[in-house]
Amino acid sequence: MNTTIKSGLQAQLLAQQQAQQARQKDTAASTASVLSTSAVSRTDDSVQLTDSAKALSAASSGDGIDTNRVEQIRARLTDGTYKPDSQAIASKLLAMEGQIGGKA
Repeated sequence: MNTTIKSGLQAQLLAQQQAQQARQKDTAASTASVLSTSAVSRTDDSVQLTDSAKALSAASSGDGIDTNRVEQIRARLTDGTYKPDSQAIASKLLAMEGQIGGKA
């Protein structure tokens, strides 16, 4: 039979090691708890688009170019019969400026 008698210093070291191991386990459990809580809160994230972003997305998703109209204007420019309506152009530019500047 082998009996080991530990001195006071050895007993203190053993107790400190056990306490340190217990703290490490507590820290690991606490970290796991924080990570699982963070994962839950991440699923609650959401994004809200502004009206401008929605309009931009809709405009970029479609073709938006009337190729027949482009060809008509191109032909009229070529033969010199295209007469732009300066009033309509100015009105649309002012309306666009108001939208960009937030004065819609």
